[in-house]
Amino acid sequence: MDRSAGPVYRERGTLVATFLDRRSSVPLAGAQIMCVGRDRAVTQLTTDAAGTCRFEAPEGPYDFVVSARGYLSLLLRGIGVLGAYEQELVRALVPGEGRGVSEEPPATAIGGFVVDRIGRPVANIIVQAMAGEVTLMTRTDKRGAYVLHSVKPDRYDLVFRSPAQTYHKESLEVADVRAFARYDVKLLHL
Repeated sequence: MDRSAGPVYRERGTLVATFLDRRSSVPLAGAQIMCVGRDRAVTQLTTDAAGTCRFEAPEGPYDFVVSARGYLSLLLRGIGVLGAYEQELVRALVPGEGRGVSEEPPATAIGGFVVDRIGRPVANIIVQAMAGEVTLMTRTDKRGAYVLHSVKPDRYDLVFRSPAQTYHKESLEVADVRAFARYDVKLLHL
């Protein structure tokens, strides 16, 4: 494994977020989203008729507060935006009155690209981050990209594997929730 699969990015990435009614899966048009970066910059967004909005920003972790009339507000901590990449996020809001935003502890995100020894993207690799009883999991897409959201500070065992074989495992310390934990991987043996 070669960790130097790519440079440290401050490129812009895109998050296409869709918000739905939890009970009916109907898109929530006109929902208000407040996106807060670690530099405390605030961006306001509104969902379209399909319940979708596009958030373009520098790579990093962001906190989102989502509000819609007749729904409890939703707080999403540590939503990662991966530079030079467009990703999708779908979340549902619960019908009800009141704010509903809890005091979630700060969080960040881990993300990057997985490539083979000659630099080709590796799709469909399982990526797990485990710390104690917490396990976060995703898969790489066709570009080899992955993002794990809502990562709390801790030491994680980061594992890249298929259902049959582990390709790489490393311990990763996530201490600063103000920074996106970029971790690109070059798998030397597939």
